[in-house]
Amino acid sequence: MKLAFFVLADLFVPLMLSTGACLKKHHGHTACYLNFLPSDHKLLSKNTDQYFPKHLASLDGCKDGVEIMFSESEVEGMVNFMQLKHGGSLQEWHARVNAVARYVHRFMQAEQPDAFVLWNGQDHIGQVISVLCRAKNIPVVYMENGYFSNTLQADPQGVNAAASLAQLNYEEIMSLAQAVPTSAAGHDSAPEFAFQPLSRSESALIALAHRTNKNYYSTYPEQRGTSRLKSWRIKRYRNTIPNDAAQLPEHFAFVPFQVHDDTQVLLNSRLVHSVEEFFKTVHAAIRRTCGPDYPIIVKEHPEDLGRYDYEPLRKQFPDVIWFRKFDIETLLDRADMVCVINSSVGLQAVRRKKPTVVLGESFYSKPEIAFVVKHLDELDTMVAKAAQGVDAQMAEHIDQFIDALNQTLFVKGTWKHPACVQAAPAVALRLTELFGKSEQKLPSLAA
Repeated sequence: MKLAFFVLADLFVPLMLSTGACLKKHHGHTACYLNFLPSDHKLLSKNTDQYFPKHLASLDGCKDGVEIMFSESEVEGMVNFMQLKHGGSLQEWHARVNAVARYVHRFMQAEQPDAFVLWNGQDHIGQVISVLCRAKNIPVVYMENGYFSNTLQADPQGVNAAASLAQLNYEEIMSLAQAVPTSAAGHDSAPEFAFQPLSRSESALIALAHRTNKNYYSTYPEQRGTSRLKSWRIKRYRNTIPNDAAQLPEHFAFVPFQVHDDTQVLLNSRLVHSVEEFFKTVHAAIRRTCGPDYPIIVKEHPEDLGRYDYEPLRKQFPDVIWFRKFDIETLLDRADMVCVINSSVGLQAVRRKKPTVVLGESFYSKPEIAFVVKHLDELDTMVAKAAQGVDAQMAEHIDQFIDALNQTLFVKGTWKHPACVQAAPAVALRLTELFGKSEQKLPSLAA
């Protein structure tokens, strides 16, 4: 097979390249890589000769008679999340999406990839590739961070709420896991991989080209708000925030916040549409159910520190214990119940057999393992049930569900270099297994 990897950002270059090397060494597959941003593209080209496009300027070159591949209304649906996050006009996004789509169309014709690997897939380029792959019956596997430390997820339908398991009930997931052979990943060694980062001079030249290009953000609208200087300032600010010191109450409900502009909140939350709305909703339910003095602890997400200000919310709810920097493992271990939209922390709470109230869409929104809220008028009932704890039957279901996830969705490893190199054999094996299943299904799809 020939696998095409869309490398979403520079930080994923080592994982994708080392996985490609394992695919070739252990499974006989070849890999090529696509990227459409100046800095990331330069890094990719420095580490492999199997990168596309060879020149980013080719996106504005020959259109092969294809002027528009997606209408403005189609693009609006595809870029909804990205436009919310980065801004820019619909016209800019329309031009960007169609420029990439024309190139991917030509790439598929010329290179004839058998399959694609995408990270997350909910960005505009991931959606372009997904649509074009569906049109050509080319299978796709979507990857993301796993929900536990040192794990990744890989799935042929999508990630998080879009994962295959989200469409299955508990019993179907158990049956699926039993049909999956125990993975032999980790028995293979990773090929040697010498990753070469960009030099200071290379980074400086890219930054100079950025600053002197007055059309940079209209060409690359997804780059708005990604200033290196801004990132440095945020990191510096976070380092100045002291660790919270507090005596935890004997009993409390834990409400961990998610990243305010994450896809999990903006796209996969039907009942509440912002972190603030989520908190106000569960706070009211806890007060109605557990009483006015029941302790509630909130912890901000680390990625929002310095990016998003919850000070107005803190002032509005003086009855809440508010943490910015506090060990989340301790909070999960000590909490009596946990309330989430659909974050990884929710599954971590479930694994600890903490009663977990879930308001959003997720592959772990199963009534056998959590207290799932399908309609807001059910919330008080679910909070009251959660306050009673996890019974023996739910505890058994949780253990079985976590085992099933490790068989069907999660892979041991990380995208972080250099640790990702050791994870590559397991990722390569999982991709080979998933694409093997996809190949078996393709004839029926074509029919």
